Amino acid sequence: MNILKAVDLQKIYGQGETEVRALDGVNFEVEKGDFICIMGSSGSGKTTLVNILSTIDEATHGQIFLNQKDLLLLSEKEKANLRKEEIGFIFQNYNLIESLTIKNNILFSLRLNKVDQKIQLEKLNELTKMLNIEEIIDKYPSQCSGGQQQRAAIARALINEPKIIFADEPTGNLDSLNARELMEYLVKINEEKHTTIIMVTHDSFVASYSKKVYYMKDGH
Repeated sequence: MNILKAVDLQKIYGQGETEVRALDGVNFEVEKGDFICIMGSSGSGKTTLVNILSTIDEATHGQIFLNQKDLLLLSEKEKANLRKEEIGFIFQNYNLIESLTIKNNILFSLRLNKVDQKIQLEKLNELTKMLNIEEIIDKYPSQCSGGQQQRAAIARALINEPKIIFADEPTGNLDSLNARELMEYLVKINEEKHTTIIMVTHDSFVASYSKKVYYMKDGH
């Protein structure tokens, strides 16, 4: 059963002579529990595709179905709820809030959603143990290494138990050891929690951890 389906996706920037087709009729299906990697050179359209699939950006034309819901028919409020409840994001730059401790960064969305405190702490303990970051939860992002910050960002993405995770160059700022550890965590999450993962990377070593690899070129 597919969790995500894209039909004839197009994204056009500019018009006339300056028109650029970042996506040119992309059709794409993702099965529940897949771990998919999208590769391609800079400017091939891979980040644009992931941004549109994850509702960060909007397509010029086409349809996207997430769990059978047509994303292009949803209001901004409905999309925001979808991002809170069903979608997790992992970015290259971690995007942690510098003024909050690691613990408060991870729990941010649960507190926003007024989740019971006991449940918050249970989820926090489970994730920090799995990702081996128990000893840094009272530190601030600036006091942690890149690898620790990225694992905290994964914990934050997972705390809502999303059905699908979008990861854009998640190892981009990590050394090879931390990159390998991160990918092993993602494989574990994919296999143990059956979380669907769609990842963008230019690194073939990182791509080797996924189950399927798609290559993008000129918006195709």
